Amino acid sequence: MQHARFTLATLEVSDTGVPLLVGDLVVVRHDGTDDLDWELVATTLPVDPYPLEPHRLAMELLGDGRILRGDAVVVRSQEQSHVFRGVGPLDGLTDTDGVTDQPH
Repeated sequence: MQHARFTLATLEVSDTGVPLLVGDLVVVRHDGTDDLDWELVATTLPVDPYPLEPHRLAMELLGDGRILRGDAVVVRSQEQSHVFRGVGPLDGLTDTDGVTDQPH
């Protein structure tokens, strides 16, 4: 299994900026599969809960400023706590992230 963890600088949900306090993205590639599993846990200033439906996420990484993009569904969304689970590819990863190589 390969994995990577990223801290976010900014977050957009369905093309709308989010008042992000903390964002933690975890990406995992399990042995024997080409697919990635990824999940974002975000703490924000108070916002309306996101509907339990797919959203397009754009996530700027703290440190290098790269933008990762992908579709995700809402697992949980409360006033300040939000969990999104990826439902497809995550664009913007590089080979140095350690999860983009083909499985062994």
